[in-house]
Amino acid sequence: MRNCALYSSQLDLDQLFELIQSIYPQDKIERKEDKTHIQVIRKKWLSKKTKGFNIMTSQTNPGEFTSMIQGMMGFLSQIEGRNLAVQEKVLIKCSTLNMVVGIEAEEDISEEFFEELLTLAQGLDAVIFWGGGSLLNAQGQLLLDVNGESEVEDYKVTAHTSFLDDVRPHSESGARRKEKSESILAKQGIPFNVHLPARAGDEHTMIRSAEEVAQRAVALCIAALKGECLGAGESAEDTAALVQEVIDKYDAASFFSPVEKRFIAQHGAEQQDVISFSWGYEAYHVMLWALGYVEELGAPVDLCNVGQAVGYLQQKDTFEDFLAEASLRSKSEILDAADLIYRYNWVCVDSRVNDQAPPAGLNGGVAYERHRALNWLICYLDQEWDDVRTDT
Repeated sequence: MRNCALYSSQLDLDQLFELIQSIYPQDKIERKEDKTHIQVIRKKWLSKKTKGFNIMTSQTNPGEFTSMIQGMMGFLSQIEGRNLAVQEKVLIKCSTLNMVVGIEAEEDISEEFFEELLTLAQGLDAVIFWGGGSLLNAQGQLLLDVNGESEVEDYKVTAHTSFLDDVRPHSESGARRKEKSESILAKQGIPFNVHLPARAGDEHTMIRSAEEVAQRAVALCIAALKGECLGAGESAEDTAALVQEVIDKYDAASFFSPVEKRFIAQHGAEQQDVISFSWGYEAYHVMLWALGYVEELGAPVDLCNVGQAVGYLQQKDTFEDFLAEASLRSKSEILDAADLIYRYNWVCVDSRVNDQAPPAGLNGGVAYERHRALNWLICYLDQEWDDVRTDT
């Protein structure tokens, strides 16, 4: 059958279920308890036919979903589109996506089934990934295919309400920053995507306060410390005792995000969590830079010096001391870094999609962690730490 999936910025799994119920009022509909799979069963006299809908969202599978969307955007951005304005809007739409609905069918998608999918796409305000690389709008018109063709003259981007706060006008400062970043990449011999848009300018962006940044730095450092200790083979008991000692020293119990709290509270940890939180040292390094403790970030090539980074905190007896000696960088400096890492990370994602090593020694893991940290610093989409996206 032809591959087909619907991509939407919506997050409401119950709304999806209700839409499917309205499209198939006479059929039996079953849903998994976790709401990630829906099956429609149509019974006939001597047989039955089924249609399946596999669902993944940015909340149910955040890491996998983000990686998938980044790969999709990397693929679409490489196409030489005939209508660049539509292509740019398609990429903006992709950056707002929260849900993918994969379609399962026993046979090729019939004309009738396709019309049902269009009804579902319209209800979800979705785009449809169709066949070997074509993207359709909710009316079934071609937005972009691998040859750069499009059947529409324009495309209106709409998104879930969680994105409305980030619909900010283009500005001269954002455009200048984009040019500056591209100049840096060019001098480093790094290929970049000219279609990546300018980011929000100084006048449209809020920066986290010094106290927020300092608290986030401490939380990241402590969570990474637990990951590092467990990864090095330390016992769960000894690790927990050390982590609690550091938490008490900096009165940091309230600094953690919900996901971090669960990680800190559990006895030991799964290997994947150990690895994931150990990478937090790279985000912690960005917070140290934002607070003035680290002089330069540089290109995302080498892992940070963990011993040196932790030392900035270890030398302070209290959180108040750590905050008092910090000097938050200017909005302009932080936005410069955020724009540049946005473009560095695109290069790394594009290289991964094409099964190539990133150019100029770029490290995809470092780029991702820095991108996430800097997006949090500039209040990207007003998201809290656990939800911060790294759209490219």
